[in-house]
Amino acid sequence: MTTPHDPASLPPSHIRAAGLAAVPPQDGSSLWLPTDTAAAAPAGKLWTAEPGAGLTSEVHFEARIAAMESELLDTEGLDKIPQLRPLIGDLLHMNTLARVIGPSGTFKSFVLLDMCGHVGTGMRWHGQFVQQGTVVYLVAEGAEGIRKRVRAWEQHHGLRMDNVRFLPRPVQAMSPEWGVLTEVMRRLKPVLIVVDTQARVTVGIEENSNTEMGRVVDRLERLREATAACVSLVHHTGHLGEHGRGASAVKGALHSELKISRKGDRLSNYVLTVASGKQKDEDEDARHLFGMRKVSIDGEFKPDGRPVTSLVLVSVDAVPDREPAEGTVEWIVARLDAANVPVEYGRRRLAEECQRLGFKARAEKLTEAARIRKERFPDRFPGQQPMTVPDTGTEDLESADQTGSEPVGNQGGLGAPAAVVPSSFLGREPAVPHGPMCVVCETPLDPEWASRGHNRHVAC
Repeated sequence: MTTPHDPASLPPSHIRAAGLAAVPPQDGSSLWLPTDTAAAAPAGKLWTAEPGAGLTSEVHFEARIAAMESELLDTEGLDKIPQLRPLIGDLLHMNTLARVIGPSGTFKSFVLLDMCGHVGTGMRWHGQFVQQGTVVYLVAEGAEGIRKRVRAWEQHHGLRMDNVRFLPRPVQAMSPEWGVLTEVMRRLKPVLIVVDTQARVTVGIEENSNTEMGRVVDRLERLREATAACVSLVHHTGHLGEHGRGASAVKGALHSELKISRKGDRLSNYVLTVASGKQKDEDEDARHLFGMRKVSIDGEFKPDGRPVTSLVLVSVDAVPDREPAEGTVEWIVARLDAANVPVEYGRRRLAEECQRLGFKARAEKLTEAARIRKERFPDRFPGQQPMTVPDTGTEDLESADQTGSEPVGNQGGLGAPAAVVPSSFLGREPAVPHGPMCVVCETPLDPEWASRGHNRHVAC
């Protein structure tokens, strides 16, 4: 049986746990109500308690009814609801859950990293509006290769990837550490949080179970609520390549989902399509086309003298928002085009033209510039294939969604593996190569290879 109680006679811990506050009623007796609903309570009611069951009360229920009634809005009241704030054009928005999906090999991580760089620096994303702010990239897999991807992006755009933080390890969504991550993010207040990938932060979770993945969504929602950021997952599609792998509960919770697909059989003719697969409040017809470009990182070389390379995202259909930074490959191409230098010129002749135009460029940049200029006119160069190095058992380019950046091993007696030379780009310590140099590309030769009388690389 329920009997009236004066909460003042209860232990203080019970009162604090119930979140009660004293409210002076009209009949002069003591009244205790939850602090957020006290003003809506009718007068003259007393709290009651079941022994050992915690505080309950009719007045609490009535107060909750009154509070919910006050939340009802008419048509004018709708204007009080904060509007959705765009983060990147009509693709991603603040205070939402999002996901980027696609089959393996569609460069999903490169697309997200490119978005992070633009949000952090405030550059428009290939013609799209960007809300600048701090970005956190949770590199849950492939942390070893993230450095050279960032260096390639910085070199391509001619500026540092400022305001982007990287956490190079997975934090499991259902572990206590997720609460630590959420608190760190609450204090940092980023505008974009990338979780790459969904699978790596849900180890041991049955991804086809709506019940288990629903709990993961709840953890993601807590992260979003704590930061008001866009929390974006990276995820693979299923065998058919149309939907994100696993339970439908995740997609149901998303505000935005971007699909990435790829056409082409080699780097020079790759075309990536970034399309809206789901937008709760925007047009879903948005499509953006991109290619992938290889960048040779300044001052960094593999043991056999080849440059360390990575890939960057380049727009196919967007109008550039600014002139390319001086000294970048795009800047060199623009200068050569403006001077009407023939597109069939190779590296050596381009070096002469650059000298005539009053500037110098490194051999690897001229090689890249020559390739870019020729690829724009495929009909003039039928059957041209990218230059390849004799088979060494490893790929010269890093493959899609692979982040390994370790130097290649000993190849054909060309010397023992050596450490990658640190980049000199953007104020970092300059890399000064010592020893014999290739007479063609002017990059270091392997000492043992040079001792055999060779003065150029195999590919040169």
